[in-house]
Amino acid sequence: MTPAQLSLSFGQAFVAPDRRRHRSSMSVRLPETPQLNAKGACALISDATLRNSMAKQAGDLSVRSFLADYYSTPDHWDVKTSATRVLRALNAWTYSQSRQVAEGSYVTSLSALVLRGTEGHLFHMGDTLVFRLRGAEFEQLTRDHVTDLGGYRYPSRALGMDNSIDIDYARFPAKQGDLFLFTTQAVLGTLMPSEYVQLIRQDASDLDAACDRLAEAAVQRAQSRGYGADQFCFQLVRIDELPDAQSDSPAKVYGELPIPRNSRRAIASTAWRCRPCCHAPPSRGSTG
Repeated sequence: MTPAQLSLSFGQAFVAPDRRRHRSSMSVRLPETPQLNAKGACALISDATLRNSMAKQAGDLSVRSFLADYYSTPDHWDVKTSATRVLRALNAWTYSQSRQVAEGSYVTSLSALVLRGTEGHLFHMGDTLVFRLRGAEFEQLTRDHVTDLGGYRYPSRALGMDNSIDIDYARFPAKQGDLFLFTTQAVLGTLMPSEYVQLIRQDASDLDAACDRLAEAAVQRAQSRGYGADQFCFQLVRIDELPDAQSDSPAKVYGELPIPRNSRRAIASTAWRCRPCCHAPPSRGSTG
């Protein structure tokens, strides 16, 4: 009998009328075996700082770079080691690049969820939002790191903001049927938790359609209250099947191997879906 594998469904929707000015990106990657067993699946969202002339580049680069580098780390590194090292290296690069440009920056909030085996690993910087719908419980898994300056809310502890980075990390057991919602601070003040749950459960068989409903409802609510409704992102990821219980430590597969200081990185070849929040209505194809 073939052992069960991790299986996910996901959907996405976004609203941003000018694709040249969007500042958010989101993606889901579910690689094939054996990389799925070694590194897991990943879903993430980024949101660059407001009033940033380089917001589009910052949002897209953070998502693409994290996925490329995470799946190129050695297979015997555990999830936390791999993601943390990648994020610290990416933070150092974006911080150094921001200091060399006259206008704008590569500062961006980022939340990344890695599902490996029967566990979830959440890495968070800044003010992007990740919620989990489990049964009747709708819970925010991330903390909002924001600073109020002159009446505006700016992210703090974000990627590329400082030479060092403080990463929120949470590890938790995953359950079949868990549904994760990724979005950005722009949605705050529009929908209530009960409305999220109602709109998602209206027909959870089509997660793209569920995201479309969330986007439409958020836009209508924002417009009725007289503020901007042009930068909304929604990504839903559902765990359809979990593999048999297994240790999160790849060392049990590869043996207790030392982590080399200079490892040659394998190039990940599995295709992944990345969609910047760049136009409305949302298309179903991949964009880059």
